[in-house]
Amino acid sequence: MVLANPLISDLSKMSGAVAKTAKPVLRGLLQNQIKKNLIVGISLCIAAGILMKVGINDPQKARYAEFYKSYDIDKDFVRIKNLGLFESCGASD
Repeated sequence: MVLANPLISDLSKMSGAVAKTAKPVLRGLLQNQIKKNLIVGISLCIAAGILMKVGINDPQKARYAEFYKSYDIDKDFVRIKNLGLFESCGASD
């Protein structure tokens, strides 16, 4: 009677459990990376543009509108003329 070696039977069971590594995808790799980078880049540019408009341009437009609501150009002209800063017209005392 021949007894089976338990070490050999365990190794044969484990050999089926060993997974093979997948082959790397090399065909078309550059095109796939370029496509991914373009999508990420374009979406970041759009997001940055929206943030600039909402965070900077709109508040600045509101500040300009608020300033020009109460700005009197004739009053400012008289003030600058009285300071003598215009060469075309003399300062009135």
